[in-house]
Amino acid sequence: MSTSPASTSLDHPRAVAVEIDADALRVTVTDGREIRVPVAWFEWLSKAPDPVRRDFRLLGGGAGIWWDRLDDGISVPWLFGLPEDL
Repeated sequence: MSTSPASTSLDHPRAVAVEIDADALRVTVTDGREIRVPVAWFEWLSKAPDPVRRDFRLLGGGAGIWWDRLDDGISVPWLFGLPEDL
């Protein structure tokens, strides 16, 4: 019986850079891939003023993006279509 190989950043993307403006959230992950999604996907984020929207931090080694003042966040694996609980 074979076992699956150890997980890689392809399985569990982790953010190393995040940019956000009124229109888009751009996330760069450890292997160099970038994803751009509309801020409109997240009503709570799209309604926030620019200074609040730009006040985020990375959690779990880049597994999540969290906005303290909004008390909400985004799973980086979820952005890539993977389960949120990686």
